Amino acid sequence: MTTKELIQLYYNSLNQKNLTWQDLWADNGIFQDASGTLNASGKEAVIASFTSFLQGVVLVSVKHLITQGDNACAVAGYVYINRKGEKLAQEVAEVWEVSGGKLKKLTIYFDLTAYRAFMAV
Repeated sequence: MTTKELIQLYYNSLNQKNLTWQDLWADNGIFQDASGTLNASGKEAVIASFTSFLQGVVLVSVKHLITQGDNACAVAGYVYINRKGEKLAQEVAEVWEVSGGKLKKLTIYFDLTAYRAFMAV
């Protein structure tokens, strides 16, 4: 599977709300945001971090995906829903590293403050 196919499969799994995305991560996978506020190391920590996040995600769409070898950059659109039923759309830049056919590292660039404030309502 190519880097592009692997990452597209990941986003498709998120959107379909199935668990395929969990199997795509390497055992030593890393998930972080650009500021280092979010930082999960190891497959179990990455899955735990994403599982809670995905509870508030209604839709994921890939706007752009650029790949080169084992590296990729995506612009993804997320639609979140909070406890009041309100929705927030946010575009996020995501930088990927793939190794051995698995997702190795994801660094996201997004407005964490706006997301947290919206979800805390």
